[in-house]
Amino acid sequence: MKRVDENPPARFPQRPIAEAQGLWWVSKVKPRQEKALAADFIKSNIEYYLPFVTKVTRRKDNNKPRKSVLPLFPGYISFCAPETGPTSMSKTGRIVSIIEIRHQRRFSEEITQIYRALSSGVTLEPIAASYPPGTAVYVHTGPLRGVQGVITRIQDSQRFVLSVAGLGQASMVIDAAFVKPIPIQ
Repeated sequence: MKRVDENPPARFPQRPIAEAQGLWWVSKVKPRQEKALAADFIKSNIEYYLPFVTKVTRRKDNNKPRKSVLPLFPGYISFCAPETGPTSMSKTGRIVSIIEIRHQRRFSEEITQIYRALSSGVTLEPIAASYPPGTAVYVHTGPLRGVQGVITRIQDSQRFVLSVAGLGQASMVIDAAFVKPIPIQ
């Protein structure tokens, strides 16, 4: 585990988001690879924004506090690339997919608001989707797009166990960000 002061900066280079050079993209990264990808971006001189939150927990053995610096949006990092697109980003082996941002101005405004809030000391926390067990959902993005199922339990704050009847009563663990509730008709 890295010490708090060993983490990469949330913003590279240190300048206002509105002054970004290139188009914004979002990369979905492999689990727990956000900071490592940020370090790769710094080495390659690629502009990025990875907002962090500090979480304080207590150790079980001696009850001492432990600070952890965690991404506000686990599994995602925003970065800038030329208009031709991100070509060499996948070579790191840390990226699962790259998401094109179609509304650049709106995205820039939204992450600027997050940047300002965190810079001013406001405490933000990631929230998990609040679908209770028994909710019928569908996968709206990713390789399982279109799969429908029922949430059988919540594994942790970011993942559900989804029971899918079409797979022979199989269950799978899926990222909460990939599912949406099926609208009631």
